[in-house]
Amino acid sequence: MVKSTSSESNLWRMTWDEALKATGGQRLFADLQAGLSGVHSFSGIATDTREAMEGKLFVALKGQQFDAHQFLAGAVQQGAAGLLIHCDPEQLPTLIGQELWDQCYQKVVLIQVPDTLRGLQDLAHYWRRCWPMKVIAVSGSNGKTTTKEFLYELLKGEVRVHASQASFNNHWGVPISLLQASPDTQWVIQEMGMNHLGELTRLCEIADPDVALVTMVGQAHIGELGDQNKVAQAKEELYIASPRAVHIFNMDNEWTRAMYGRHQEQQPEVRRLTFSSFSKTADVSLRAESITLAELQLTGVIGGVEGQVRVPVSGRQNVVNLMAASAAALAVGLSPETIWAQLPKCRTGWGRHELIQIKNGVQVLFDAYNANPESMKALLNNLFEWGTEGRKVAVLGEMFELGDDSERLHRELGEAVALVGVDEVWFMGPHHRDFEAGLKQGGFSKKYVLSEAYEQSLALQMGSVLNPGDVAIIKGSRAMKMERVLADWQSL
Repeated sequence: MVKSTSSESNLWRMTWDEALKATGGQRLFADLQAGLSGVHSFSGIATDTREAMEGKLFVALKGQQFDAHQFLAGAVQQGAAGLLIHCDPEQLPTLIGQELWDQCYQKVVLIQVPDTLRGLQDLAHYWRRCWPMKVIAVSGSNGKTTTKEFLYELLKGEVRVHASQASFNNHWGVPISLLQASPDTQWVIQEMGMNHLGELTRLCEIADPDVALVTMVGQAHIGELGDQNKVAQAKEELYIASPRAVHIFNMDNEWTRAMYGRHQEQQPEVRRLTFSSFSKTADVSLRAESITLAELQLTGVIGGVEGQVRVPVSGRQNVVNLMAASAAALAVGLSPETIWAQLPKCRTGWGRHELIQIKNGVQVLFDAYNANPESMKALLNNLFEWGTEGRKVAVLGEMFELGDDSERLHRELGEAVALVGVDEVWFMGPHHRDFEAGLKQGGFSKKYVLSEAYEQSLALQMGSVLNPGDVAIIKGSRAMKMERVLADWQSL
C-alpha cells in the first residue's frame, strides 16, 4: 500500500497489484503497458464522471436506472488512471470510441471483474483491513443519520474521524464511504441502511464493525419487509454479523430491548452498552427538562457522571439520538466529562428538525429529509409541546414504502394531527383521502387542504397568510421534495 503524502486527508494511493488482489480481477492488456511510468498506482476511486477523475480508478457500476459503462469515454477524457469494468473487453472500442480507444488502451489500466459492484465492495473491505482504522456502524428505522452527525461532533476534536457523507448507507454507499477514509483515520462512523433481509449482513461483511448500534426499530420499510417483526429481524443482523464489536442497545424501544435480552444470553462475552431515558442502570440516561423550538435542556448521567447541558437542537426525539451518540462515544473511549463538554456542539443537518426563520418572524421547523409514521408523530408531539404566540400550521407529505399498511398509517396520521392542536394543515400525496378520513375520525374542525401532489399555488396561498408568531412544520418523504414549500414561502 502506498500512503499519500498529500496534505489533503482524503487522498491516498493503492497499487494496481493490490486492486487485483482485492477484487480477484484480471488486468487487460498488461503486456502492452509494461514499463510505462505513472500507471503503477491510483489515488482514490470515482463512480460518477461529474466527480474529479484525475488519477483515480473509475468504477463502472450498473444500476436499475443507469449503466456507467456508457460513460467510460468521459472518465478517460477526464484523466482516469484506470477503469474497473465487467463488460466484454471486445465492447470497449465501441463504448469508448475507436479513436479514443486507440489512444488510451496502452495507458489506462483496465481491470475486469465479474461484477463491478462486488469489485467496489471488495476494494473497500481490503482498504478497511489494510489500516488500523476502526468502524462504528449505525443503523435504525429513525435517527441513524442524525446520530451519526452528533457522534461526529462529539469525536472530531478528540480523534481523527471520518463520517459517511449524506446517506451513503447502502450496498454502494458504504464501500464508497470506507474508501474515502484516509490511511491515518482512527474511527469511521458508517451509517448503514436496509430495506430487505440480508442487507445489513452484507454491509457488515464489508465494513467489519468494531461498534454496532441500532438506534431504534420502527415501521420504516414495512412495505418491503411485510411487518415490524421482519423489520426488527433485519436490524438485528447488525449485531449478529458483528460478533466482535461493542454492541449498543436502546432500552426504551421494545424491539431493541428484546434484542439485548437475547444477545445477553447467547453472547455473554460481548461488551454491551445501553442507553435509556427511564432506566437508572443504563450507561447513558438523558432526559429533556425543557424543550423549545431552539434547544433542549438535558439532565442525566453519562458513564456514571451526572450533568446538565443545553443543546441547540429541537425535538424530544433527538434525546434518543444524543443518548445513542453519547453511548457510542463511550465505546470509542471518550471520558464522560468530555462527552458532556462536547454535547453543546451538536447540530442537526439539512432537513432534520432544522429551524428556519422566514418573513416577519415566522418560524418554520423544516424536517423534510424523510418521513415515516414514528418520525411524523414525534414531530407532531413536539408541535403540541411548543408554546407559540400565533397559529400552528402543518404541511405534510406522503409517507412511502409502507406497502399494504399505507391506508391505515395515513389514516392514523390524520387522527394524530387532529389531536395536537394544529390550526391549519395541508396534506399532499396519493393517500390524501385516507389522511382526511383520519382527520374527521379525530374530530378535526379547523382548516385543511388536500392535494394529490405538490401545487405551487397552494404553497403561495398558505405562505401569504402566515403571520409573526406563527410556527409551521414541513415534513414528508424525500420523494415528495417538500423543500419546494419552503422555497416558495421564502420567495414571498
